[in-house]
Amino acid sequence: MTHVEAMIKREPLERRGLKVYSLFVLYFLLTEGPMSGYELAQLIKERSHGHFRATAGNVYPRLHELKEAGDVEAGEPTGGREKIVYAITKRGKQTLRHGALERRQHVENLLKMIDHVAAVIAPADSSS
Repeated sequence: MTHVEAMIKREPLERRGLKVYSLFVLYFLLTEGPMSGYELAQLIKERSHGHFRATAGNVYPRLHELKEAGDVEAGEPTGGREKIVYAITKRGKQTLRHGALERRQHVENLLKMIDHVAAVIAPADSSS
């Protein structure tokens, strides 16, 4: 591990900028309660209407990153498949709040752009 990688690893998530995917994970753990990575992937896929390709392959790395940062905690493995249930921590709630507020302007700008595009390209303008 290089010096820069070590610094990044030690730096809290809120300083590095939380990935949007991690915001989804924290949000659903907050609003839906503790669940496994598989359940999270299914929920993200369902709620985003398939716009986010949620799989165990991209949910579990986020959960691991969030766990390392203290934003989620993992329960003890249960069941035949060693299912691990994750829950948001108090620190995770603070990280979620900070990440959501940090991205507010970006989301508002995106919504304005969508509204502008919708107004400029009216449904009757489909002749092109």
